[in-house]
Amino acid sequence: MANNRKKNDFFWVSFSDLMTTLFFVMLVLFVLTVVFLKIEQGKVEAKVEELEKIVQLEEQFKPLQKDGDFLYLEKCKKFVARELMGKEIFEPNKTKIVDKYIQPTVQVGRKLESFLNQLEKENPTFSYLLIIEGNMANTYDRKYSKDSEYGYKVSYERALAVYNLWTDNNIDFRKSNVEVLISGSGFNGLCREKNQADNKRFSIQIIPKVSNKI
Repeated sequence: MANNRKKNDFFWVSFSDLMTTLFFVMLVLFVLTVVFLKIEQGKVEAKVEELEKIVQLEEQFKPLQKDGDFLYLEKCKKFVARELMGKEIFEPNKTKIVDKYIQPTVQVGRKLESFLNQLEKENPTFSYLLIIEGNMANTYDRKYSKDSEYGYKVSYERALAVYNLWTDNNIDFRKSNVEVLISGSGFNGLCREKNQADNKRFSIQIIPKVSNKI
């Protein structure tokens, strides 16, 4: 009988220790779960806050959209210099800007620089990606394919010529926390005009990046 009593006592002591251990394990798991959910909730709230900031930023783009110097292409969120649309601002088949269009192009750059400076003041936690995209007009008979290597090469070099003209005139977008991307869509790309002459242009796209200072 004594041996049986000792065995029972040992069983209940062991059982009690096991239950105590399980209790602490469950408690730790519960705490970790609460902490994890709080972290995930914080991430979600941060994302919502970022989206709200981007929506507010779109409102701040409206002055540039309404500016007489720019035409805003709603479908692809791009700006084009209204005064230069349909103009041969580059020498035929070359990437040099024609002399009479140099100053208007510089003015477009200054206007853009001023706008980006203002955006930075109003949104100090934002950084921006500024895309300068060269576009080209095809011939009336669509001589060039949309993916013509010639079109991509020349349109890129023309966008680069615009950027170089701006930097030569002390227009510095990077001081406003902006990264600049030079690109060329050639005879391809979104928001092309039916009238080929209107595709003789360069376009600008501004992409905000929340809480990502360069």
